[in-house]
Amino acid sequence: MRAPAPLIPPVLPRWPVILRVARHRYPAGYPDAALARIRAGTLFWPAVRARAARPRALALTPALRDAARAAFPDAEIAVGRDLSAVDPERLEAIFAPPAAPEILWAALGGIATPGVAAPDPQAALASAEGRSPWTGEALELADAVEAQALLRARAMAARGPLRLVGMTRWKRRCLAPFLTGPDGPPTAGRATDGKGGAVRWGAGTDEETEAYTFRVEDGFLRSVGLGLRHTPPLSLTIHAGPPHFDATRSNAFETTVSDALFTSDLLARAARLRAAIACLGVTKYNLGGVEPLPDAQGREAVLVPGQVATDASIRLGARSVRTDLALLEAARARFPDAFLLYKPHPDVATGLREGAAAPEAVARLADATVVRADMAACLAWCDRVATITSLTGFEALLRGRAATCFGRPFYAGWGLTDDADPPPRTRRLTLDELVAATLILHPVYVDPATRLPCPPEIAVATLARQRAEARRPTARAVRLWRDAASWALNRL
Repeated sequence: MRAPAPLIPPVLPRWPVILRVARHRYPAGYPDAALARIRAGTLFWPAVRARAARPRALALTPALRDAARAAFPDAEIAVGRDLSAVDPERLEAIFAPPAAPEILWAALGGIATPGVAAPDPQAALASAEGRSPWTGEALELADAVEAQALLRARAMAARGPLRLVGMTRWKRRCLAPFLTGPDGPPTAGRATDGKGGAVRWGAGTDEETEAYTFRVEDGFLRSVGLGLRHTPPLSLTIHAGPPHFDATRSNAFETTVSDALFTSDLLARAARLRAAIACLGVTKYNLGGVEPLPDAQGREAVLVPGQVATDASIRLGARSVRTDLALLEAARARFPDAFLLYKPHPDVATGLREGAAAPEAVARLADATVVRADMAACLAWCDRVATITSLTGFEALLRGRAATCFGRPFYAGWGLTDDADPPPRTRRLTLDELVAATLILHPVYVDPATRLPCPPEIAVATLARQRAEARRPTARAVRLWRDAASWALNRL
């Protein structure tokens, strides 16, 4: 059976159609709001290439060029059906053959179609059928429009072409779905090659930061497994300027906060996302684990997460406390009667990174140590997290736990944390404002099943499902194979 015609074109040629012509009826009032959103976001048009033409008229076939020229004798006329080559900002008319789907798209955009009767856009929207590009489930009209808006925004942000500089082939593969736009997927290159933006993974120096269009770092909800075990990320932060963990200067996360418009809808969405993360037990790496947790014996339970001493977040965000042992000493001094539970960083615990604290020194300061305990269980166990710059402090805030920071992580200084040396901030944030900035506005997500950009809600559901699958007995063989392959790749 032939699929209904697209009501709105796919954002990129190989991406799915989200809204189609159908006989379904949406409730009264939906079409007007949807049409306004479609026109404001140019959702009636696919993503356009970086150097697209900006004509006043478009003739879809050479045979219609004369009609376009007669109506617009002194204006630029574009010819052809490659809409990605045309920016519709100045477009006044589309000359199309009868029954062409572009006629409906033009009507949705308020663009004239001389010689052809234009359909009623509100009526078309009222009878549309929406499908999720990630799950295939039916969508309400407003949700379908927002899904189209997300895909188009991500495709437009990846216009270029973009060049991936100084990355391994594995990282380039990971980045491809995040940075595929109308000019195609990103390619390997050098910072000085040709035109287009250069993308690099990592913090870099002041001089390097200026040389790149985007800097890439892992997102805050990353994967089920470690990056150093070659587990691909489903979220990244991709921004110009210094990364979120660089506390030595104004960084990209601070720009996100300053530019944010924290509407009531956005904050309600952040609250729902926060509740889902806590309910599902999702964390950055979702490593799982069955190691039992100790009894805090009625004392304040303080989780002390270890970090990698050579990590950029320590180099750029730590103050006087810079090692796990120094963190334990500072936590014991600040909370002398608390039960301190030390959990070394998984990269250090697995031997992938150096910097493990001496066990005898840890034993003098911590009441207990866990290595393979589930991080979500540790966060449920504790009353407080004491950290330098670890994301675990933010994950504690998500769950209503207190966080003490001895460094300057991105979530410190906004009035939500106990800071030994607070970073300078120009405002205070509520928890849901911080969650909105951190998990909705700042990172980007990709659904691993479809390899399409997706919202954080899809990412959280995916992580919860992948984590459940990873705990099945048959998954152990897969993990062993992946660890062996990762071990080999790390030594190439």
